[in-house]
Amino acid sequence: MQRTKPHAQEPESSVKKDTPIHSEVDQRLQKIWEKAYAARTNEDLKELYADWAKTYDDDHEAVGFFGHKIASELLVKYVDASKEANILDAGAGTGAAGIELAKLGCESLTALDLSDDMLSKAEEKGVYRHLVAADLGLPLDTFSMNQFDAAILVGVFSYGQAPAHALNEIVRIVKPGGVIVFTMRTDFYESDAMGVRSRVHELEKNHAWQPVEITEDQQYLPKKDPTAMFRVWCYRVLETKIPEPSDDFAEAVREAMTSKSRVKRLDHRHIWNSMASRLYNRYIECSDYYLPDSEEEIIDSYKSDIVGEERLFVELGCGSARKIKHLLSTALIDRQNQDAPLTYMPIDVSKGAVNSTKNDIEAFFGDRIAVDQRQGFFNEVLPTIPDDIAKVMFFFGGSLGNIETLAETVDFLKSLRDQMTVRDRFIVGMDLDKNPSVLVDAYEAGPPNHSFFLNMIRRINNELGADFDLAAFKQESTYDYNAPYKGIENRSVNLKLVNRWPQDVFITKIQLKVHLNAGEAIQVGTSRKFRREDIGRLLELSGLRLRRQWLDRKDYFSLNECVRDDAVV
Repeated sequence: MQRTKPHAQEPESSVKKDTPIHSEVDQRLQKIWEKAYAARTNEDLKELYADWAKTYDDDHEAVGFFGHKIASELLVKYVDASKEANILDAGAGTGAAGIELAKLGCESLTALDLSDDMLSKAEEKGVYRHLVAADLGLPLDTFSMNQFDAAILVGVFSYGQAPAHALNEIVRIVKPGGVIVFTMRTDFYESDAMGVRSRVHELEKNHAWQPVEITEDQQYLPKKDPTAMFRVWCYRVLETKIPEPSDDFAEAVREAMTSKSRVKRLDHRHIWNSMASRLYNRYIECSDYYLPDSEEEIIDSYKSDIVGEERLFVELGCGSARKIKHLLSTALIDRQNQDAPLTYMPIDVSKGAVNSTKNDIEAFFGDRIAVDQRQGFFNEVLPTIPDDIAKVMFFFGGSLGNIETLAETVDFLKSLRDQMTVRDRFIVGMDLDKNPSVLVDAYEAGPPNHSFFLNMIRRINNELGADFDLAAFKQESTYDYNAPYKGIENRSVNLKLVNRWPQDVFITKIQLKVHLNAGEAIQVGTSRKFRREDIGRLLELSGLRLRRQWLDRKDYFSLNECVRDDAVV
């Protein structure tokens, strides 16, 4: 890897520190950057860039920004046949990098940006073959795996802008051997603000890419703030960017896709990876998806009852820390005068989920909570937990209902019961039977919902080397009766993606040809709903006893406190 010295043509600052440039530009930029750093939603950013698009080019010229020039030259240095190379300008803005790349002979350029207003200005430059409006924080489903020879990202990573995980999608769509070039303020990178530095190193550690060249520090805004510095990074994408899929997932896909049924069923657990966790957090913000609000209402109303004397809090399938925070805060208040430490143990199959939760809890509580995160499947991790102290295990959300059958649900609960001592408690969420119209609204809640359920097929494409057309699938969720199980009545929402036109797909990693007819479906999960009167019976079949139950005001959801059936009352 090379480290290069500052660019030979770097413009010299025409002002001393604290010397104002044209006051109108200076004041406008100050207001714009304050809005940019304070942005919390995409709508905030779209509004910002709609206003800024008109003066964006002039403002960057006024402050002397030239990062797009160095980044473009670095990209062309490491891209063979750059004239024909297919290059993505991600976070293109008004097209400054595109202009520089075109000057250097690049002809096949695609501009991507969140803002339609910025893209309109970029289109006026006349250098892009394609312009795409998309959010770098979400899956870039418009682009296929390995579609680009290179990508350039200028000014994309900063406070309030694109998240660090955007790099994962850029790596996905740049072919092995291609390069990714990006700029960043040095202080932003070194402080690991928004986790960008950690993500860069993680991708390197996981053999997704390797550094080729990193420039030395150079002035970021030479005509405004000569003390602000930036660098340009160039990484080459590796053949090993996609890790080998688990045998479990590969075999599940093979079994589903060779089924003669018109509905190819995959267990809902296979939908989960770090991208799914992010998409789910977006989905649960939909107003029609009642479950998070119902559960958090219960937690907020009954947190003092829910929290007991246990020193170990175990969360199964942690996902994010938003629910457990309420209970840990309550536990700390209740134990102000106790010396016994409180430990939180998040468990999830996703490394990204447990690390994110750990960081969130430590940032929120500091050293008041010890975090002992564990990555893996529950049946692998739970036997490793010491049983010398009492613990309370939480299984939030409707995840219990995602298990395919009630017989398997009982087996799962039995396996948890076997890892409990008679001093332990288990608190599990169960979604309740309700009016089907409420469920249709919840499970077909627009694009965020659809994007989450598409993640099953994304995983097949990305990890198993398939090329299913995601645009071919429409969502269809039905609320169906299931056969009673040992006297327990139950219904499930079956979460299906229905194929709208014929597809012939080859799944490379399992060497399988698949033909899907129009109307055939891939079922990406099930969500069972329980009758309140059946919950005690279900727990009895599992060797557990229901001690207490908490409901929200609408009786949509329940939290259920269980102990072993041989526990002393």
